[in-house]
Amino acid sequence: MAVLIVNPIKQGAEEIRALFRRYCAEQGAQAAVLETSAEDPGGGMARKALEGGAESVVVAGGDGTVRAVAGELAGTGVPLGVVPLGTGNLLARNLGIPVDAPADAFAVAMSGAEQLIDVAWAAAGDDEELAFVVMAGMGLDATVMANTSDDLKAKAGWLAYIVSAGQSIIGSSYRMRVDVDGRLATERRQRGVMVGNCGRIQGNVEVFPGAEPDDGILDVLSVAPHGVLGWFRVAGTLLSRFRRHSPPELGHFKGATVRIEASRPHDIQLDGDHLGKGKLLSIRVDPGALTVRVPR
Repeated sequence: MAVLIVNPIKQGAEEIRALFRRYCAEQGAQAAVLETSAEDPGGGMARKALEGGAESVVVAGGDGTVRAVAGELAGTGVPLGVVPLGTGNLLARNLGIPVDAPADAFAVAMSGAEQLIDVAWAAAGDDEELAFVVMAGMGLDATVMANTSDDLKAKAGWLAYIVSAGQSIIGSSYRMRVDVDGRLATERRQRGVMVGNCGRIQGNVEVFPGAEPDDGILDVLSVAPHGVLGWFRVAGTLLSRFRRHSPPELGHFKGATVRIEASRPHDIQLDGDHLGKGKLLSIRVDPGALTVRVPR
């Protein structure tokens, strides 16, 4: 049985629903369509799909829906097809899934090649672990996510994050300690720390050069600019396609586990979902836990 989990408020949702039903009818396959809600972005629907014996799951929605469904499918072997209908569509961008042609993405979701990718698990303080597949962060990047208007995202797409970044960039740094694989990596005053399972974000900016979603490794970037010149160096480095050396404002580390502890509570995000504020974020990687359909 094939199951489509769709965010009904996303533009293009009805098109994907019709394509899915037509495809399953032509293949003579059992099909079910489950809708997400404001209260449940997809985790409950994924559990229901698994309990019903789903042999494949297609998710049509944004990064939050993909993250919720991926966390439930991790370790099950049930393949996930992704039809990106959101603003960032970061997993799709990193896997080469079409982000501007829903019908093409749907074709990949139903009959693409299967690739095993890593799933990362993060816990804020003593909270339960939550999955992410692209990127987590504590500090400025999470503040940007929290301050980005849904209305502006609907009108301006991923450029809305640029507007939010401009509004959030002014602020003070605070002391953060980062341990990677149980060893101290850096401890200094910083604006934020990002942890990536993939390398690229919107605008094809490569935050973690060389990072791959199936390498069994987490990439860590600490950001500690001082003044306007420091921000220019950070921005110039991140936007450069020919990066060879990082300025002292950036620290880049790799490992299987990451622990971030801040001197005061700050914003935390997983794949663009704002989780609130906290002082501690613990992350581990689960190599090859998720099967995803990708272009052949």
